[in-house]
Amino acid sequence: MSLRVLKRACAATLLCVLGGAGAYGQEHSGSGTALPESSTPGAGAATEANWAFLEKYCTKCHNTTDWAGSIAFDTMSPDTIADEAATWEKAVRKLRGRLMPPPGNPQPDGHALQTFVSWMENNLDRAALGHPDPGRVGLHRLNRKEYANAIRDLLNVEVDATELLPRDDARDGFDNVATALQVSPAFVDQYLAAARAVAIKALGNPGARPVGTTYTADSGSQFFRGPGLPLGTRGGIAVVHDFPADGEYVINIANMAQAIWVYNMEFENHLVVTLDRRKIYETTLGGEEDMKAIDQKQDPAVDAINARLKNIKFTTTAGPHEIAVTFRHRTFSESEDRLQSHVPGGGQDRVLRVSSFEVRGPLKASGVSETPSRERIFSCYPEHPQDEEPCARQILTRLTERAFRRPVREEDVSDLMQFYRAGHQQGGFEEGIRQGLTALLVDPEFLYRANVPPGDLQPGSAFRISDLELASRLSFFLWSSVPDAQLLEVAEHGKLHEPEVLAAQVRRMLADRRSQTLASNFAFQWLNMAKLEEIVPDGVVFPNLNGDIREDFKEELKLFVDSVFRENRSVLDLLRADYTFLNERLALHYGIRDVRGPHFRRVQLKDSVRFGLLGKGAVLMVSSYPNRTAPVLRGQFILDRIWGTPPAAPPPNVQALKENQAHEKPRTVRELMALHASNPSCNSCHGILDPLGLALENFDAVGQYRERDRFAGSDIDASGVLPDGTKLNGPDDLRNALLARPEQFVQNLTEKLMTYALGRSLEYTDMPTVRAIVRRAAADDYRFQTLVMSIVSSDAFQMQRSAAPDVKQAALPAQARER
Repeated sequence: MSLRVLKRACAATLLCVLGGAGAYGQEHSGSGTALPESSTPGAGAATEANWAFLEKYCTKCHNTTDWAGSIAFDTMSPDTIADEAATWEKAVRKLRGRLMPPPGNPQPDGHALQTFVSWMENNLDRAALGHPDPGRVGLHRLNRKEYANAIRDLLNVEVDATELLPRDDARDGFDNVATALQVSPAFVDQYLAAARAVAIKALGNPGARPVGTTYTADSGSQFFRGPGLPLGTRGGIAVVHDFPADGEYVINIANMAQAIWVYNMEFENHLVVTLDRRKIYETTLGGEEDMKAIDQKQDPAVDAINARLKNIKFTTTAGPHEIAVTFRHRTFSESEDRLQSHVPGGGQDRVLRVSSFEVRGPLKASGVSETPSRERIFSCYPEHPQDEEPCARQILTRLTERAFRRPVREEDVSDLMQFYRAGHQQGGFEEGIRQGLTALLVDPEFLYRANVPPGDLQPGSAFRISDLELASRLSFFLWSSVPDAQLLEVAEHGKLHEPEVLAAQVRRMLADRRSQTLASNFAFQWLNMAKLEEIVPDGVVFPNLNGDIREDFKEELKLFVDSVFRENRSVLDLLRADYTFLNERLALHYGIRDVRGPHFRRVQLKDSVRFGLLGKGAVLMVSSYPNRTAPVLRGQFILDRIWGTPPAAPPPNVQALKENQAHEKPRTVRELMALHASNPSCNSCHGILDPLGLALENFDAVGQYRERDRFAGSDIDASGVLPDGTKLNGPDDLRNALLARPEQFVQNLTEKLMTYALGRSLEYTDMPTVRAIVRRAAADDYRFQTLVMSIVSSDAFQMQRSAAPDVKQAALPAQARER
């Protein structure tokens, strides 16, 4: 039965996607800002002057003899700019990043270069007005983050999608691009298994068998109170555990007394276990009595100490509850060691730490109490048998409307009711609801989004998406989740596309806490924070790190970016803001001594080198190696992630940087790079990358500021010269150089936001829209809400091109197809 239902749903979805299309709505212009009228691109003295610029600086390499980059500008003319738009967009990007002409070649002055870029972009934008193309997004599957958020908003239950579903592929740096979210038969099986697991977790399981879940602490010391732990405690672990049923459970804590060498038992460690902030167990480890027993009894004494950490029984109700295992804070007195601790903020020593604990159960299940997810699901509960099916229909109808993101049709609920009846025969009302819910969570209309073209339009034409489809696109953009009831209601009344209504909804959604996904999801992917998991600082080079600082880096970055976005600040503040968010450990890592406690709070920065993204430890570490800085990686990060002008890939036979050898006098990274880049063929890239990366050389590989290279024993030299002649000497100069051309950073951010918002890669045909959005935002100091509103008001967001055979190939000019 399930296969028939799923096949029918899939077939309906695919038929909608592959249907016809119609004429382009001319009343809505994607350009955003009108361009000045002009004659044809080939007319006028300005055209001659700008074409002379091209011949002077570009045709030396890009000609029919050399064909550098497979481009020959001497075969082109001003009259064919519109036909060669793809090539010209690439050229403009290279020029904006000063990647061309390469360093070592004659360079144009800044005014001449900007004049040519503006002239070319104006011609490209003007040509696009006559051939608008909103692009196309095919069948769009929910990725893991969207799936978890949708489950949370639909059922009020938190799930870890990384444990349920396979990893999503990424394209252009984002894991929500539709063409990358392909599905294999194995993937379908995992979605079905995930739906079953989610349904069980949401409803509870009175017949649950005992299982164990282990929670592990981050590496590092536990001298201070951890996040979520009670006041007056230090170290430990706090978690929210989802209990499947009411009943008895047991906690087992990892051993703290180790045989042979029994460390850190000199003083008493008072361990406390809490459930929802209420103490359920307490014991003492270490101290005079335990030391005496260890000395006299040895292994039996060690076993007896560890036995205090095992089989800690308690009873609780079903649903999410907070469990904490921690220690009472002993003292803030100075260390009793002969040498002072190198760990900033240290002082305590001879203390134990909680490495992990296990929650096992239920040992004795006694039913399922009311939980947040059951309260969300059961909008009714039958008192008599005759009430069961009407109540089930009401529950499934309400959940389906939210899951499908549209009004429910009778056939939608009828299909689910078949699953309900099958489950009811097996185990009664709740088992029927469980099976109906499982079927809902694997329905293609929940797992996929599709923009359905009107049936009377020609294939390959553009059409305006419906208000309901606009609501889904908007909510997955701003929340990475399904629309809420208010957004759906506005869309159902056909009002969402109205500019005033749309603007009001955008403001409301950005003010909602769910929009924090723009920082934790969009910004983290834009800035490649996933790579941070691969970089583990070398313990030999950095022996004094206070635990794994990477989680603090990520929290700082998330809170900082979120403040810029949700406070509707200028996005230029991402580069120049004079504040950040710190806890005590991260503040001490940065050399800031007046922040106390484990919670993050807004801190005004006194040292300008920490301003903006380029002063954040996450950015500095993700562009380094585990044991040293990497100016080339930092330069590449700036060009690609900040500037939007990625450099060419290095040649395949390029040699790696020669590292310092044990038998040689250590050199600074700058000196090692000078030896590496002495080859003229290398300078074409290093001449651009090195000055950018070396400007950040005062920051080491873990983001700490330094004046001297402690291995080479010499002062840090952070000076450099950009291809346009701008001199740099440290982070402040680099930031000022980037802010001197604000539109370049904003254009890159806009491109990334549009890719994320649309769920597709941007094409050269999208660039006129991007530039129009940047021009509009400039009038409002590049405020974030202005960028967002311009994106959601654009044709690319509100319209789509329907499917057509070889539509992309057919849209290209003849010259481009031949190449």
